[in-house]
Amino acid sequence: MDDGSRSRNSVYFNTQQFNKKDQEVLIQLLREIFNLKATLNRDKCYYRIRIACDSMDHFSDLVSPFIIKSMRYKLP
Repeated sequence: MDDGSRSRNSVYFNTQQFNKKDQEVLIQLLREIFNLKATLNRDKCYYRIRIACDSMDHFSDLVSPFIIKSMRYKLP
């Protein structure tokens, strides 16, 4: 249940191991399938996926049923 992080208002997926084009495809799928807005965020010389602030409530609603209790602190 870990390969991401959160900041105050954002959630990041640690997708740095994927190339930029594949991450852009995943962002498009997140938008089309789950109605989530996401962007690429520069992390040193790599990129990772960041869920947009205005999609955070929807993201939490989608994933919270699948998060074990001890990891719920990771949700904003």
